[in-house]
Amino acid sequence: MGIFSTLLDFKKPYTAGEAWIYDHVIAPGVSSFHGPFLDAQVDALPKGGRLLEVGCGGGQLLIELAERRPDLSLVGLDLSDGQIARARARTARFDGRVRCVVGSALDLPFEDGSFDGLCSVASLKHWPDPRRGLSECARVLRPGGRLFVVEADRSCRPEDVKAFCESWKLPTPFTPMSRTFFRMVVADRSPALDEVEAWSEGLPLSDLHVRRVPAAPAIVLEGTRS
Repeated sequence: MGIFSTLLDFKKPYTAGEAWIYDHVIAPGVSSFHGPFLDAQVDALPKGGRLLEVGCGGGQLLIELAERRPDLSLVGLDLSDGQIARARARTARFDGRVRCVVGSALDLPFEDGSFDGLCSVASLKHWPDPRRGLSECARVLRPGGRLFVVEADRSCRPEDVKAFCESWKLPTPFTPMSRTFFRMVVADRSPALDEVEAWSEGLPLSDLHVRRVPAAPAIVLEGTRS
């Protein structure tokens, strides 16, 4: 199993090398995936609420959320020990208000109705059983809790891929290579819109929407726990 074994099987946890590359090169640009969609979800959370991020990686989004909403209690979950170690180190300054745990999206280690909100950004393609993972996400939400999941779009437009890859921290000569990598490796192993719609059927969510993110190579699923 080499440094890039996850490129061969997206369902495996990141190796240490892959985690470092994602953490330092790709993660800074991932915010263009969620944009104002996630902002609206976070603003709608009740004061003093609890939010779970599934697939939190190195904790970059947890930091954004903790700084934006100092009243929230945040939990980050990831399958990679290395990513959780980074997330814990990054979020230690929040004095216990942010907790990071190793775990699987297919068997979330939380009681029913534990959270007021749940988000997952660019993690869905790594879940061995996305339908089961989404069911788990809905299970741990309280009635009225909001679910927000965003993932790369297999049918993304070339212009959106170009804009997204230009946000990565790469030297300019490597940008064309990054576009090829995203299109042929990341997007190719990500779901299409109709697949996400199929996986979301039967979820106990009202106001359920599955749609493409404007000007980004991504699909968003959002809804409210019934």
